[in-house]
Parts: sequence; C-alpha cells; structure tokens
Amino acid sequence: MKTLILLLILAAASAFGAIPAVPESDSPDGRVHAVMDLDRDPKIDPEWKEGSYPRIEITDKATGKVLTSIQYSGSPGDDQRPIREHVSVKWRSDSKAFAITINDRFYSMSQVFSQKKDGTYVSVAFPSYREMTGFAPPSSDHLRPRGRGTVMGWNKEDHLIYDLFASPLPTFIGKDPLVHRIMLKITDGTMTTVSVEHESGEWQRGDWVQNKEAEAVTPNGP
Repeated sequence: MKTLILLLILAAASAFGAIPAVPESDSPDGRVHAVMDLDRDPKIDPEWKEGSYPRIEITDKATGKVLTSIQYSGSPGDDQRPIREHVSVKWRSDSKAFAITINDRFYSMSQVFSQKKDGTYVSVAFPSYREMTGFAPPSSDHLRPRGRGTVMGWNKEDHLIYDLFASPLPTFIGKDPLVHRIMLKITDGTMTTVSVEHESGEWQRGDWVQNKEAEAVTPNGP
C-alpha cells in the first residue's frame, strides 16, 4: 500500500511537471534516490500546507518501492524554500549506507542508515558524544540555542566524515573546543569512532585560547 501511494504521488507530481526528489540524492549505483512525500512547492501535488509531518522516502527508482521512510526532523517553517532543499543525502561508495542531514537556520541534524539483506535500510545509532570526542557531553545550560551535526561525506576508506559544532555562552568552561571532525566506520549495522580532529586549548571567559594546531586523536581522545 505504501508503494502504491508513493507511485500515485509521483504520478501526480509528474503531471505538474515536477517530482519532489531531493537534489543530488541518487545513490552511486543510480538505483535509489530520496523523495519527499509532501513539500512546500506549488508545483507539487500534494503540497505541504502545515499541520502535517513530511517524510523523506528512500525509494527504488525503478519500482517505486520505499526502502525506508524518515520523518523530516527540521522546522518546516524555518524559511520559504521547498523542504527538499533543506535535505542533504551522502552515500557511501557501495550504495549500502547513506547519511541524511537536515539543515535549518540555526541547527543541522544527521541520521545514518545501512542496508539490510532484504535491500531496505535501517537506522544506525551514532556513538555517544564521549566516544566520538573524548569529552563529556556539554551542558545545554552553557550553550547558545544553536548547533550543527553535519555529515560532510565519506573519505576514500569509506569512513563517514561527521562535523560537530556547538556555540558556547560566556559561562562555558573547560577544554572541549566544541568543534570536532569525526571519522566513523559502519560495520554490520554498528557505528564506531575511528578518529577525531580538534584543537587543543581551553575556554576562558567565553574565548577559546588555543594551545596548538588542530590534532588527530584516537576515540579515547585528549
């Protein structure tokens, strides 16, 4: 039934001259892409009109089969662009894993998925903040209401490149720079930290005082 509904949506969208596909979302093998089931765009039918929850459908291009359905976790009212323009899809080179990043004005959020034996995709949890960065999770009491968790892509070893950023208030203290580039490996539906790059230093009265150049460290970190 879900596949039939999506095919009807795509057929209706085609009649209006547009399909709500997420830009540059095709898998490396060309078989799969991401499609919005609703979008804020007068060329799309049905058009998102608020009061509903758009979903990102990872879809087989030939059959219309939905391989996984992901609720849009951003703020649809963040600006007036089509919702699909807030979505970035980064595929691993073998098309067996991908990451979705949703970019809002003050936040970005990422999810990662890997392929099961039946060809569908399942969510893979990130390691804890401490496992990724070597630091305890910062308290939200000392952070500004904005931050980024962005998948930048995959490196030549097919490790996920994940950037973390948080904005501190002047009350934030400690040695966590709050800006990290993390390499992550996905194997058998599990994600593990390979390495992390960040600066070494300390926060002093709201200013970051750097000790030395950015360094690469192991998951157990500084």
